[in-house]
Amino acid sequence: MMQDTPLLEIRNCTMEFPGVRALDNVSFKLMSGECHALVGENGAGKSTLAKCIIGENIMTKGELYICGEKINLSNYSVRTSQQKGIAIVHQEFQLMNDMTGIENIFVGHYTTNGPFIDWKKLKKKAEEIMDFLQSDVNLNIPVKYLRTAEKQIIQLARAIMMDAKVIILDELTAVLQDKEIKNIFRIVDILKKRGTGIIYISHRLDEIFEMCESYTVLCDGRYINSGYVKDVDKPKLISMIVGRELTQVYPRIENTQDEVLLEVKGLTAEKGFRNINLKLHKGEVVGIAGLVGAGKTELVNAIFGNYKVKSGEIYIKGKPVQIRKPQDAIKHKIGLVPDERKQLGLITLFNIKENTVLPSIKRFAKFGFSNHKKEMQSAYEYNERMQLAYASLWQQVSKLSGGNQQKIVIAKWVLADTEIYLFDEPTRGIDIGAKVEIYKLIDELTKQGKGVILVSPELEEVIGLSNRVYIMFEGEIKDEVYGERKTQSVIVNSLLGLGG
Repeated sequence: MMQDTPLLEIRNCTMEFPGVRALDNVSFKLMSGECHALVGENGAGKSTLAKCIIGENIMTKGELYICGEKINLSNYSVRTSQQKGIAIVHQEFQLMNDMTGIENIFVGHYTTNGPFIDWKKLKKKAEEIMDFLQSDVNLNIPVKYLRTAEKQIIQLARAIMMDAKVIILDELTAVLQDKEIKNIFRIVDILKKRGTGIIYISHRLDEIFEMCESYTVLCDGRYINSGYVKDVDKPKLISMIVGRELTQVYPRIENTQDEVLLEVKGLTAEKGFRNINLKLHKGEVVGIAGLVGAGKTELVNAIFGNYKVKSGEIYIKGKPVQIRKPQDAIKHKIGLVPDERKQLGLITLFNIKENTVLPSIKRFAKFGFSNHKKEMQSAYEYNERMQLAYASLWQQVSKLSGGNQQKIVIAKWVLADTEIYLFDEPTRGIDIGAKVEIYKLIDELTKQGKGVILVSPELEEVIGLSNRVYIMFEGEIKDEVYGERKTQSVIVNSLLGLGG
């Protein structure tokens, strides 16, 4: 193959579903050893284009070339793409839960010794892949028992096993923490040096500037622009993605009042955190920063009654309360927007209306009967306020984009007249446009006198939105920063247990 021949090229791709044109005349090119960012808002067509590349979708119009060879699309399939050296790591897990890690890595590619699978050889090869990934995931148990990040490593191991020429990483880092993301950067760098082409789909723009050489922007299925990352800055890239300039990503939240909404004293939970003391005022955003395992998620779940505490006290507006289960928290007007919105924040088999009214269901009941008309009116009103993009209230939430799903999780707590919001990574896996809408919503909530506790792995987000930041290290609050001390360097030192 000549040096200037693309590993992969799509020309004038159009992809139509009944009543919808998901991709409109899109062209795309990937070179050997290149990490190419594919960016755009949710619904822009990124995953649809990825599915065209791997043969899961067959283009309505257009041409596909792999290493200069024009592909006959009439018999192109996922298996064909794999045979031609294309692999994908999906955002949604494509694993068989009851099979072990090693079975998932090699399924469909088993090495045999006569009529039997050669597990000894496969185990040795799996160990080599895990050494390369610098991972110690237990491959001998069903993957349903693994953590989210470990499942993602299994999917990446499958792509490495195939020795692919092209690897598509579709929101790979959305469920990973900083240490794991740095390891992904290391792996991608090695793959590029081998001549592998990487298509990198991500909403985390910092990762694109750190890891990618080139980019392509899609908007509503249309090609917007391509170029070299070194020739563009973040504001310009954002304006291409959202179709407008965002003069200020983080609103100035300055609505703090004297009244204390929530106070936690000496809160302790086994294997989670210990001796936690914090306050949240009306109209205030309090950030909680910490590395993986610091106890952040456990703490907000404990305040919501979803994580058992050993000792300590919780006060709402100065009065002690007992919160042993989520129903107690809801009664005290506390709402949790969890880090895993699909598993914990929504019932994906329910429609938009049912999810929106769920915490407020008693409000719409009289003499044991629900007032479905009022439920529908309220669900419509509050989702319109969230600027939700949807077809109807009867649409299943599983069919919505990540950003719109998150809006429903927030809408249900706004409808429930929540006063204390616990946001655990509220912008995980959503695009910059949807992030900005959530930031504006947080500002609106604080103007109404609501209080927000914000957990986020993105320091820029925590610093940009919070009035004060508590820093957790190994289950304890090590520092509280505000004013001039609310800087990245001070917070990073505390995150690492070094002090500010």
